[in-house]
Amino acid sequence: MNKIIALLLLTLGINASSLAQSEMAVQNLKRAMLILDATMERSFRGSDTNKYMADVCDTESDEVSGPSDVWPYTAAIEAHCSVLEALKTLKDVEPELYTEHFDKYANQLDMLIDNLAYYKGTYILFSYASRRKWSVYAVPRASERNLANVTGDNLKYNVYDDQMWIARELIRAYQLTGKQSYLEEATHLADYVIDGWDCWRDANGEEYGGITWGPGYNSKHACSNGPIIQPLVWLHRIYATPDEKADCEYYYRDTDNALVTALVKRSDLYLDFAKKIYAWQKKYLLNEDTGVYWDMLGAAVGELQYVDSGLKRRRAHVDNGTHVGNAYTYNTGTMLAGAVELLHTTSAEEYSNDISDLTKKSFQNFAHPRRISGKTYYEWPTDANALQGFNAWFDNVLMRAFVDADQTEPSTYSNRSLESFQNNLDYAFEHFNRQNMLPINLLSGWSDSYKTKGFHQASFAAEYAMLAVWQYRKSQALTIQNTTFKRQPDNKVYTLDGKVISSSVNTLPSGLYIRKGQKLLVKR
Repeated sequence: MNKIIALLLLTLGINASSLAQSEMAVQNLKRAMLILDATMERSFRGSDTNKYMADVCDTESDEVSGPSDVWPYTAAIEAHCSVLEALKTLKDVEPELYTEHFDKYANQLDMLIDNLAYYKGTYILFSYASRRKWSVYAVPRASERNLANVTGDNLKYNVYDDQMWIARELIRAYQLTGKQSYLEEATHLADYVIDGWDCWRDANGEEYGGITWGPGYNSKHACSNGPIIQPLVWLHRIYATPDEKADCEYYYRDTDNALVTALVKRSDLYLDFAKKIYAWQKKYLLNEDTGVYWDMLGAAVGELQYVDSGLKRRRAHVDNGTHVGNAYTYNTGTMLAGAVELLHTTSAEEYSNDISDLTKKSFQNFAHPRRISGKTYYEWPTDANALQGFNAWFDNVLMRAFVDADQTEPSTYSNRSLESFQNNLDYAFEHFNRQNMLPINLLSGWSDSYKTKGFHQASFAAEYAMLAVWQYRKSQALTIQNTTFKRQPDNKVYTLDGKVISSSVNTLPSGLYIRKGQKLLVKR
C-alpha cells in the first residue's frame, strides 16, 4: 500500500510540475509578443515598403533617432522568428493563440526581410581565391533599395558577421514559413562568407584559416567565425538529399597555393566548413584558463595586401597576432550552438564534451549572484546605460544556445542558466515594465534615463519566446516520463514533442529521443 501511495504522489507531482511549466511557457510567449508589439510600435517608423528601425527610442516622449544599422535591425527579424517558433511549438496547447497571431507575425517578418533591401548593395570582390560579384548587406542604411554603399572606407562598410546573423534568421524564416526566397538568400550569404575564409597555405601546406571581420579588415574575430557554424549545419541538412548533385563551385588554394576551382555538393561543403571554422576558433580563440572565448586575433591595421594585378588580383594572407579583447557572452554562445548542431550531425564525442564544458564555464564566468528580497538571482553582463554597449543582445545569443544545449545535453548548468534568465526577465517585467519595454539592467531598473534601443527590446522578446519553447519542452518531457512510468515496462521511443517513433533503438537515426522517461542520444 505504501508503495502505491508513493507512486501516486510521484505521478501527481510530475503532473503538477508539467502543468506549471506549460503555463509558464504560455506566459512567456504572451510576454514576448507584448514586448515585440511595443518594439514595432515605438521603435519603427515608415511605411511597409520603406520601414526602418530607429536606433534610440525615448519611452517618455516617444521621440526617436535616425535609422539603426543592419545588425540591430536583424535582431527584430530574429525576434519575429523566435515568436513564430514558439507559436508553432505551443500550437497543440494554445491553438487559438496560434490562429490569432501566426499570420500576423509571419507577415511582419516578410515585411522586415523585404526592407533589408535598404541595406543591400552589389560589388565585385577580389578575395583569397576568386573574383566574383556579390550582393550583400552594408552596415548603414541607404535611402534607396539595393543601392547601399558596401565598399565604403576601403570595404569596411560591409562585415562578414552581419551577413552571418542575417543568414541565420533567413534559414529560420524559411523553416518556419517555407518561403523559398529566404533559403536562396541565406545560401548566397553563406557562400559569400565561405569566400572570406583565408585559404592560403603555410609552410606545412596547412590552411591559415579563419574569416576576417570583413573584406576590409585583417583581424579575425570570434564574431566573424562562430556565428556561421550553426547556419552552415542547417544548410547541410537542407541540401543533403538523395538526388543532390555536385554543382556548387568552390574556389580555394591547393597545398602549393595554386588556385583551384572544383564542383562539390553544397551539403558537403557546408558541413566541411562548419567543422573547419569550429576547429579554427577553438584552436586560436578559446581561453584555456577560463574556458570561454576571446574576442579576436589582432592584425596589422591599414591597407589590404594583394598578389597579382588586374583581373588576376587576389587577396593575400596577412599574419595575425595573439588573442585580444574581452570575453563577450555571444562569442561563447555561438560556439555552444555550433557544438550542438555538429553533435547532432556527426555524433563526435568532442562536441558532446565541449557542450558540457561550455555550459559550465559560461555560467561560472558570466553569471554573478545577487540577492534581492531574500532571493538569489544571477545577473549576466550588462552596460552602464542603454546607449552604450550591446550586452543585452550578446546575452540573448548565449541564452538561445543554452536552449539548444539543454535539449541535447541537459545539465545542471544549462538549466540553472535558463532559470536565471527566466527569473531576471520576470523580475524586470513585473517591477520595471514601461508600456511593455524593459530596462537593459533587468534587476536594477531604468536608472536616470528612460531611453532604450529597439535592439535591446527585440533581444528581450526573443529571449522570452525561446524560454517559452524551453519551458514547453520540459513540460512535455515530464509528461512523457509520467506516461512511460505508469505503463512500465514500455520500451517505446518518443520524439521530444511526445510522439511515438519506434519500439527499437536499433532502427533509429542519429538524434535525441525519450525512452523510459529519460533523454536518449543516438549516435551513428
